[in-house]
Amino acid sequence: MKDALKIAMCQINIVSLDVQTNRKNIEESFRNACEVAPEEKPDLVIFPELSNSGYVFQRSRDFGNDYMRVAELIPEGGTSRLVSKLCRNYGVYCIIGLCEAHHEIPGLIYNTAAFFGPDGELIGQQSKIHIPGEEKHYFREGDAIHVFKTEIGNIGIQICYDTWYPEVSRLQAYKGCEIMVNIWNAPDYVTPPKVLYTLVGCRAIENRFYSIGVNRCGYHGEAYFAGNSMAVDPSGKVLNELLEGPAVVRAALESTPLYAERAFMPTLRDARYDVLSETFRYAKALMELKA
Repeated sequence: MKDALKIAMCQINIVSLDVQTNRKNIEESFRNACEVAPEEKPDLVIFPELSNSGYVFQRSRDFGNDYMRVAELIPEGGTSRLVSKLCRNYGVYCIIGLCEAHHEIPGLIYNTAAFFGPDGELIGQQSKIHIPGEEKHYFREGDAIHVFKTEIGNIGIQICYDTWYPEVSRLQAYKGCEIMVNIWNAPDYVTPPKVLYTLVGCRAIENRFYSIGVNRCGYHGEAYFAGNSMAVDPSGKVLNELLEGPAVVRAALESTPLYAERAFMPTLRDARYDVLSETFRYAKALMELKA
């Protein structure tokens, strides 16, 4: 990974179904992240889950109709084009969560993170693997776990509930991940700040990589989103965090802690998958019984 990699975590308010307002918030936060002194300019800008659409809380034909219609193609959609332009203008990478429309099937949508490079081109995308609660009524789950190898480092992306499954992070670590970016649209009643830190911190400690969590802020009806975006180093140390409100929180990621921690506590080397593979045999058998 690049030494002294600078990241900007854009903790924004997201208005349900109001794509135009959300794009304005994205652009404003992006500019705030990048229009700084040269030594503070980020290499990577990160936005929360579903930054264009907001979250889903109910199963309803009226809401479902409206929600399906704000889904966007990647990279052809308006929010993708905006982020692509900003990346190109400022020469930075960006990860942003989007409600994604299927290219062929109307009304089929994904909860996806899009990853753009400093030339504005789409590097790749990661769709949410684990779909909880009300999301099951709307989103098709992803079926692959990626690690993107770039000039700034090997970056894995997870979306909210995916972080509750340590197997995802471990697979990304074995695929070479150095920086795990998790984007959230998580209200306090589901993931209060202490739980968010525990999840993001544990994934860093278990895999000895950088773990980044970027959440939204504000309200959706009565649901409150505190934010609590943070960057955690491979030892579990919080480098920087923002508890509440819209703002940009910054952190610098050094390469030395990743190598030092993997030398001192080599969790990837010591994992006993010859023994632990039994876990997956039991899980598969139980799922087959249920079916």
